[in-house]
Amino acid sequence: MKVTRPGSATPSSMAAGDGRYPSNPYAAYTYGRPVRKKGAPDPDQHQVDIVNRDILSAEPPVPANIHDIADVLGIPDAQVTPAVEKAIARLMQRVNGLTDNLAELQRHQIELTRAEGRDPFTSALSRNSFMQIVENEMALVGSDRTTRALMLCEIANLDDVLQRHGHGCKEGVFTFLYRTITEFIMPPHQVGYLGCNDFIALLYNMDEQDAWQRGDAISRRLKKHPFFWNGKYITIIPVFGIYHVKAGDTAYEALVSVDYALRAEKEMKSAQLQRIPSGL
Repeated sequence: MKVTRPGSATPSSMAAGDGRYPSNPYAAYTYGRPVRKKGAPDPDQHQVDIVNRDILSAEPPVPANIHDIADVLGIPDAQVTPAVEKAIARLMQRVNGLTDNLAELQRHQIELTRAEGRDPFTSALSRNSFMQIVENEMALVGSDRTTRALMLCEIANLDDVLQRHGHGCKEGVFTFLYRTITEFIMPPHQVGYLGCNDFIALLYNMDEQDAWQRGDAISRRLKKHPFFWNGKYITIIPVFGIYHVKAGDTAYEALVSVDYALRAEKEMKSAQLQRIPSGL
């Protein structure tokens, strides 16, 4: 969301607010720009990205007027000697440097906030963050019309992949699987990484048939477009377990139930493979 705001006016209600307006009431004078009367049009408006706090179409900085700054500091014109002017210029250079450092720090903090709660390798929600979301959702089950389900995904052939290609491909395999999952399970659904070999999704208003169709679509995509690493294609075979949350379930109980569903699915597929005659 982008809004426009005057480049020089400083509303009193925002004097020390959220960082989008200068906290110094003399900022308009400091940068040699006249104070605009309330309600008057300002041809020097520019856009501000509220999320990033970056000026999108910023103008080049206006050189500071030494006499205006001296007036703000209470120095009479008669005392503004060349030495005073040099001192004020050094002061303003220092102030500008601190302002730039503060802006850089704010951008860094925003990036840290965005990355908070995510797995550093896959970019999926971390286990703690995902389970916190599940706990919050458990409190709402039965009190609204929204249905919730958990889908657990595991790489069935991970051991074979690591034996063939080594552990160096593991991070890439997990990242590739996460990207593929999020192509079919997008917001408002949530996707997290529980660690080891388990990805999990929280699905809203999705019946069991639709959930299994998402899982089948992910499997087909991975089969059709395998992961390419170190000059070789690596086939990823996922297996899924699905559990529809019931009223009264805790986050731990829901996680145990979806894990049980995944183990049952793995056993069923393993039994099917054992019934296939060898050599076929």
